[in-house]
Amino acid sequence: MQTLKRVLALAIEEAQTGFTTLCRRMTDRADEVLGEAVRTAPAADQRGAAACRVFLREQGATLRARMERAYASLLARAMQTMHTDLRTGLHDFRADTLTLVDDDVMTRQIEVERLLLRLRDADELSLGHLNLIIAQMHGDSEVRERENPFRPYLLARTLYDALHSMVEEEAHSKLLFDTLSQTMTAELGDFYTRLREVFESRGIRSRLLARPSALGRRERERRDWQRAAAGLADADQAMRRRVAALGAVRQHVEPNQELQELVFSLFNPAGMRRGARPAQAPAPLQIDGALRQLQSEHAAAAQASHAPLALRERLSGLPPGPQRVVAELAGMLFEFILNDELLPPPLRTQLCRLHTPFLRAALQDQSVLQNAHHPVRRLLDRIGSAAAGIGADSPLLQPLQGEVQRLVERVLQQYEHDPAVFADAELEFDGFLAGLLRECEPAVRRCMPAFERAVQVAPQVAAIADALRGQLETVSIDRRMVDFISGTWAQVMAHTQGREPDHSQLLPELVWSGQEKMLPEERAALMKMLPGLGRQLRAGLAMIGMPEATAQAALDQLVSLHMDVMSNKLPPATTPRLGIAALRERLGATVAQALAARDAGGADAGAAATAAALPGHSHFRAEFALHGQQVAVQPDPALSSAAHDEDWLQWARAGNGFELLSGENYMPLRLDAVAARNAGFLFTASGSPTPLVYSRAALLAALREGSLRPLEYAPLFERAVESLMTGAESLDASR
Repeated sequence: MQTLKRVLALAIEEAQTGFTTLCRRMTDRADEVLGEAVRTAPAADQRGAAACRVFLREQGATLRARMERAYASLLARAMQTMHTDLRTGLHDFRADTLTLVDDDVMTRQIEVERLLLRLRDADELSLGHLNLIIAQMHGDSEVRERENPFRPYLLARTLYDALHSMVEEEAHSKLLFDTLSQTMTAELGDFYTRLREVFESRGIRSRLLARPSALGRRERERRDWQRAAAGLADADQAMRRRVAALGAVRQHVEPNQELQELVFSLFNPAGMRRGARPAQAPAPLQIDGALRQLQSEHAAAAQASHAPLALRERLSGLPPGPQRVVAELAGMLFEFILNDELLPPPLRTQLCRLHTPFLRAALQDQSVLQNAHHPVRRLLDRIGSAAAGIGADSPLLQPLQGEVQRLVERVLQQYEHDPAVFADAELEFDGFLAGLLRECEPAVRRCMPAFERAVQVAPQVAAIADALRGQLETVSIDRRMVDFISGTWAQVMAHTQGREPDHSQLLPELVWSGQEKMLPEERAALMKMLPGLGRQLRAGLAMIGMPEATAQAALDQLVSLHMDVMSNKLPPATTPRLGIAALRERLGATVAQALAARDAGGADAGAAATAAALPGHSHFRAEFALHGQQVAVQPDPALSSAAHDEDWLQWARAGNGFELLSGENYMPLRLDAVAARNAGFLFTASGSPTPLVYSRAALLAALREGSLRPLEYAPLFERAVESLMTGAESLDASR
C-alpha cells in the first residue's frame, strides 16, 4: 500500500509539472495561430483574432496560473474519489433533491465533451494503458476511465472554467476556447506518456504480472479470499478460517454499512474515514485483567500458546460492539502475520506473541490502529522488515531470532499502559541490528571505518572551502584558481588531513601560480615550479580516487590559466600581489582555524550550514580510495527534490531488504549500515564481496526512479490491513 501511495504521489507531481508545461506550450502555440489568423483571415474575423491575441499576451500568465490552481484542485478531488463513486444513486433520489439544469450547464457539458473527444484521440495508446494500470492497482478487472484521476476530462474542464471566468465577450470566449482546444490537443504530446512512464519505471505495468512482489501477491490473495468466501471446495483451510472469522465480524455491522466500510473506518484517521464511527470506550477492567493474565502466560512460554483467531474464545465476557470488533480484527491481523510468506516461520510465531499487548493497547487507544507512527506498530513493522531482509537462509537468522524473543518477552513482562515499552524495544532492536551486521558481515566490518570517515569529513570539506574562499577574496588571483582550490583541492586537503603527504602545504604555491607575473624573474620561477606542482596535484587527486577524466578536466583548466599567466594575459590586479612567503604566512593556519571554528560550533548561520553538510559521491569515493577498499559508489543525481524525503527514507534502516534493477531483472540487496543523519547507506549482495554505497541524494533519486526498491511492497501492518480490506470486499461481494 505504501509503495503504491508513493507511486501515486510521484504521478501527481508529474501530472502537475506536465500540466504547467502543457499550458505554456498551449498558449504559445495559440498566439502563433491567432497571429496567422490576423494576417490571413477575412477582415471580419481579423478583429476578433486580434482581440483574442491581445488577451493572451496580456492575460496569458494569469490564465495559466488559474488553470494550474483549478487542475490541482480537480486532481485532488479525483484522487479522493478514485474507485469510490460518490454520485447519487437512483435509489437515493428524492423530490427535494432534484433540480433543473440551466442552459449554461448544458453548454459547458457539450463544449467539454467536444474537447474531451479530441484529447482522447491525441494519445489514445498511453491513456488506455494508464486507465488499465489504475484499474489493476485497485484490483479491478473492468476498466472505467472515470476512475482514472488523470483522465482528460479534468484537462478539458479546467480550460473551459478558467477561460469563461476571465472572458465575458461570448464571441471572444468561443474563439479562444476553440483555438486553445486545438493547441492543447496538438501539444498534449508526452503528457500521458510521461505519466505512464512513472508507473512503468517502478514495475507497475498494464498487465497483472507487473510486479510479483506487490501486484501479483495482492491479486493472488484477492483470488484466494474470493474462492473461500464463495465456499469453493478447493479453498485453503486457513483461508476458510479467516473468512469465517471475518464473517463473525459482519454481525456487528450496522444494517446500512458494508463490512469493508467498517474495516476502513477503523484503520484510517478520522479525516479519511468513509463513515463516522462512535467513539470507543475504554476496555472494561475485567477484560483488561483477562488480557493481562493471558499476557503473563505468553511471557512464560517461548512460543505463542494459541492461534490468533482463538483469542476470542478467551474473551467471552466482551460484549458485542466496537470493542468486540477491534478484538476480532486484531486477531485477523495477527493471523495474517502468522501466514506472511515474507517472514521466516520462527519470527512469525514470535511476533504473534505480541498479539495480547497489541490488543490491550488498541482497546485502550484506537489510535494504535490508525497511526502508522505509534510505537506498537513501529515495533511490529521494524521487526517484520528486518526479518524479511535477513531471510530464512541467512546465518544471521538465529541471533536475530534470539534478540526478537528477548525483546518480546520484555514487552510481555513490562507492558501495562505506557507505549514507551514498545519504543524502547525498537531502539534496542536497532542497536542490536547495527552491531550484528557490522560484526558478522566481513565486508561491512572492513568498510565501516571508511564509510564513517566520509560522513565526518563532509562538514570539514565545507568548512575548509568556505574559509579558503574568504581568504582568497583578499588576494589577487584568477577566478579559475579560486574555483579549483575551493571546489576540488579543498577535498584533497580535508580527506588527506593527518596523512602523508600533507597536501595543505601546497596551498601557497598553488595560489601564487595563479597570480599575474609582471617580472621576467617571476615567470622563470613559475616555469621551473610548474612540472613539480603538476605532479603533486595529480598525485593528490589520485589519492582521493578522483576519476581520471574528472581529474584531467580540472588540471586542464589550470594549464589554461598558467598559459595565460605566462603570456601576461590576465587582467590587471586590483589588490596587492603577495609572494610565496607572505602567502604561506597568511594561508598556513587557514585549514586548522576553519576546522577549529567548525568543531567549536560557531553561532553564525555559516557554521551551522557546514556542520550539517552531507557527504556526496566524491566524499565516499575519496575515503574508500584512501583506505584501499573496493566498493561501488553510486553517482549523485544532477538534481534532487526534497519532497517526500521522509516517506522514502522510512525504508532505509539497517537490516531491511531491497531489490536493485540490473538489466531487466531485480537482484536482492540488504541495507547493512546507515550513517548518522541518514547521510550514507551501505548495501551488500549475497555472494558479492563489493558493497554498494549510496549518498542520501543518490538513494532518494534511486527510490524515486525505481532503480532501487524495498523488498516489501508495504510495511507488515499495512499488508495485514490490505488483506483485511480485500477479505471484507470479497465477503460484501459474495452476498
